[in-house]
Amino acid sequence: MESNKTHEAKKHMQLPVNVVSVSDVGHLLRELEAIENHLLQLKVRGGGTQVSLPNITKRLEKLLELNELNILQESDRQKLNSYLSSVKLDAPLLHISFSSEPTQAFLEKLMVWIRREINPDVLLTIGLQPAIGAGCMLRTTNKYFDMSLRQTFIEKRPLLLEQIIPPAPKIAEAPVQ
Repeated sequence: MESNKTHEAKKHMQLPVNVVSVSDVGHLLRELEAIENHLLQLKVRGGGTQVSLPNITKRLEKLLELNELNILQESDRQKLNSYLSSVKLDAPLLHISFSSEPTQAFLEKLMVWIRREINPDVLLTIGLQPAIGAGCMLRTTNKYFDMSLRQTFIEKRPLLLEQIIPPAPKIAEAPVQ
């Protein structure tokens, strides 16, 4: 029964493109917990004093806006907590290595494409491997794809050598008497 509720919550909610990794989801869960604790303290304290809510990050703000949730509503906080917990545990994970640190704009475009084409809850781990030159290497739990310039050069080495070093001319053999 609980997994059906989680599945239903997952089906109707989505992650913003600026939530990329498992650690991003963990940060959101901790931030949501801090807000929950703050609101609980306010409830215990009672009225009479003016208080302010803790500041929320742009990431959480975008998540709330995208899913049309109100952080002050307990039911919305519970839905969000359930969704983020299930994403942290069950989301497909991809590991992508680049030769240099990708820009935030590139990551956002990549996340839009991956979430549209693969899975709306997919999370990435970004790695750096300067030896790959250009391109990337992608790892999933059971597959490995090397889409680097280095690998392309290795595969095309005979063609490259042929183009760089022309074959030696054939030497005519002397007739045997």
